[in-house]
Amino acid sequence: MIDFVQVGKKIQEERLKKGLSQDTLSEELCITRQALSRWENGLSAPSIDSLITLSKIFGLSFEEILCLDESPDLDPDNIFAGHDRDFIVQGIIEGRIKVDLEDVFYQFSPSERMRVLIAVREGRMNYPVSEDLLSVLSPGERKFMNGGN
Repeated sequence: MIDFVQVGKKIQEERLKKGLSQDTLSEELCITRQALSRWENGLSAPSIDSLITLSKIFGLSFEEILCLDESPDLDPDNIFAGHDRDFIVQGIIEGRIKVDLEDVFYQFSPSERMRVLIAVREGRMNYPVSEDLLSVLSPGERKFMNGGN
């Protein structure tokens, strides 16, 4: 999974290192400045053709541009700051991102909370259902974790 927000920051950082404006880089990529802005803001990602061109312009590999070898640096007070929310939630579920759920669970949206709880309940996420975790759940979430629907 790709963290679009981090990819956008990387593209912007490399563009600025090269002294390129959004207009200049977007012309080289044959895209609109608005499309480049969407990349830089983490709202979308470049196509494979654009990645090839970016790789040549920046002198970076695809892995570097897509931040595939980087571990996210999380702020415990806002684990989503500077990151794509879905990337963080999926990383936690898959075990690539380690957090103490009871410390950060309040930061999740209701649907994100259920995604995590379903993964725990189905055994796709190796996380103990402790009293600490149960204490931060809503009554409905506790009922769900105890076998209710």
